[in-house]
Amino acid sequence: PFWRKAGMLERYRGGFGVALIGRIGFLPLSRLPAAVPQAATSIRQKSVVARHALCALLAGSSIRRASTRFQRKRIRMACSSSNAPLLGVHQLTFSRKAADISACVEAVVKDYEGRLESLLKTDSQLIGRQLFDATFGSLANADGHAALVSAELTVPALVSGDAQARAASSAAKKRLQNMWARAYMRPDLYARLAAAQDTAETPEEHRLTQVMLQKFRHAGAHLENAVVRGEVAELDARCASLAFEIEQNINEDCSHVVLSEGELEGCAPEFIKSLPKAEGDANGRQCSVKAPVSLPIMRRAASGETRRKMQEASQRQCMDKNGPLLSELIQKRHEAACKMGFASHAERMLGSKMAGSVKTARGFCEDMLGRLAKLQDAELGRLTARKRIDLEQPQKRRRTEESSPELKSWDLAFYTDLLKREELSLDDEQLKEFFPLEGTIERLLAIYSELLGLAFVKTSSLPVWHEDVVTFEVRRGEYLVGHLYLDQFPRDGKFGHQMIIPLAPSFVDSSNGRRCIPACANISNLPRPQGDKPALLRFAEMRTLFHELGHAMHCLCTTTKFSLLSWAWPMVPWPGGVEQDFLELPSMALEKFASEPSLLRRVARHYSGKEGPEAPTLGEDTIESIQSLDKFMVGTSQSRYFAMALFDLLVHAQAPPYSFGAACGLSIEELHRRCLEEHAKLQQLSGTHPCASWYHLVIGYDAGYYGYGWSDVYAADVFESMLQAEEGPLSAETGAKLRDEILGPCATRTGGDMLRAFLGREPTADAWCRRNGVPM
Repeated sequence: PFWRKAGMLERYRGGFGVALIGRIGFLPLSRLPAAVPQAATSIRQKSVVARHALCALLAGSSIRRASTRFQRKRIRMACSSSNAPLLGVHQLTFSRKAADISACVEAVVKDYEGRLESLLKTDSQLIGRQLFDATFGSLANADGHAALVSAELTVPALVSGDAQARAASSAAKKRLQNMWARAYMRPDLYARLAAAQDTAETPEEHRLTQVMLQKFRHAGAHLENAVVRGEVAELDARCASLAFEIEQNINEDCSHVVLSEGELEGCAPEFIKSLPKAEGDANGRQCSVKAPVSLPIMRRAASGETRRKMQEASQRQCMDKNGPLLSELIQKRHEAACKMGFASHAERMLGSKMAGSVKTARGFCEDMLGRLAKLQDAELGRLTARKRIDLEQPQKRRRTEESSPELKSWDLAFYTDLLKREELSLDDEQLKEFFPLEGTIERLLAIYSELLGLAFVKTSSLPVWHEDVVTFEVRRGEYLVGHLYLDQFPRDGKFGHQMIIPLAPSFVDSSNGRRCIPACANISNLPRPQGDKPALLRFAEMRTLFHELGHAMHCLCTTTKFSLLSWAWPMVPWPGGVEQDFLELPSMALEKFASEPSLLRRVARHYSGKEGPEAPTLGEDTIESIQSLDKFMVGTSQSRYFAMALFDLLVHAQAPPYSFGAACGLSIEELHRRCLEEHAKLQQLSGTHPCASWYHLVIGYDAGYYGYGWSDVYAADVFESMLQAEEGPLSAETGAKLRDEILGPCATRTGGDMLRAFLGREPTADAWCRRNGVPM
């Protein structure tokens, strides 16, 4: 075929020959032979592209010939199947020592800043494609390469067992975040880019210019007063430093409560045996305040005093260290926003989100609290009535060690769990026998494989940071499109919750055509094997795992050319990702399948491995009860969530001291307590500071916690649309639509545009209300 002959053109580097292939944009001839075979759909089309490229070279000019015949997905595959070696996590190492991390981060900073200086020295006479590549393209390349390398320097802060490595990694993350913060507040870079913004040609390039310039403006690079810019930069740097210190204090905290086996009565025997023995106390068990230990105790310990002790220890976690730091952080955030002309830090943050303003986000939270109020009151009444039944029985009254019929905040999880078992006949301890960790992961990945056309191939060839970590190559057909890491079990010094963290962004280096394939890791704290049983997941943990893997699919399906538009979130130092109040939407839509009968029948398998008629199975009654869980106590749980989201907006929308209703002069702790007591309607423990260990306030969700609820409301609309799909909710056709309209584009489109494209209409809250039994 004629296109093969175009390979000889590579040697003529002096020409300006380019060809527009589909929607990927203008490709230099050096990339043509690798891209054309997969991009074109016929020999004739390949010949046409190569012929025009040859003419362009001979003419010494650029050809701008629009071609709509080459489909986007063919172009995407062309990038991943290029002859140029792929970039990705396979090039990294996660076992660096503290000194090595410190040295390497300086090398990353030097390279990145050198690229920026080269950008500023480009010929000012450039126009069109050359100008775009020299400005926006150069900064995008710099961001992409620095983001990829930074992963190996910052991941140890979350997962390493070496305290010195964690400290060095935390410092590296801070250094890198400051590097990007300084870059995006430089007025010279902003001016250079702003002057070139009209050179973007493709929709993705136009989106890049919008997002990139908005990021500069968010940092204050557009401010004309150099003194004000300096003050904002200083305040932002201090805020970043405080947030890092608070986060690291939470990561390093090993708070626990020593409880006797008698105080743990009601908890499963194997759970009690799995707890470490307390030093100097033969009958005591060391009970961590981290979720895998604290939640089972809060749900099952019969003693109200035991539960109160656990809640108090959890809400006092990092209180002395982080309390003063958090106060300073929130005050500095407000000062920086005001210097930039915003009314508050919340207004500064909301400008780049779907909601757009504090008024809209606050109105959303208050509206949802109003909708939930009647349902919440009825549920709290049922829980209080159930507690009174216990107090009327002398034996149970002695076990609970209290006489007050009032429902306490530490009673909520216990009586919610008790009613769930009684009313739905669901026992988490029995139900989790059907969700052994390893088998459940395999079956969940198989479902995602069928839905999205991906294959997950376990491999031992990738670099890891601990022997617990399991890794996968992710393939689409014959092409490698990403990598997935699973780090499931708790360890001292490890991040204490569950999340997906990106390890590599999706981008294409415009200077040489090399594609970086995306990668991510699921960092979890799931229960380890206990006794002769394998690691077992409670249903809520299985659903959360399905949710987190939904984030992973969003990351792995991303096919963007620029890392700034790739999947990311503020837990990593590099900039990127969708609007924050859209971030949770895809995974929340997918998570809702966890209670669907068709999925449950495929995923649930008893850990015994028995086959045939004698094999334990998940009965239809149990499946119906699981479906009922979606609406169970939704009034109390969602009211508490929206109360927390409202607090986050309020604390970032005013200067300290704070006000709430008629009350003024409030501290952070007092504002939090009043907000929770007003909307969650339960008295909070005094002498505590839950915000001191609340990750979301310092990992990028400041004035953004409402985004979980915002995403969930519209995720229900997406989920209902998938359920109604003619081809079936988990069919390849439905998955292709989800991949093409929501997952693959990532931040190349706005969240609103993606929703409208998938739904074919404006999104509404109706599906969420129907699903949760909330009056519309």
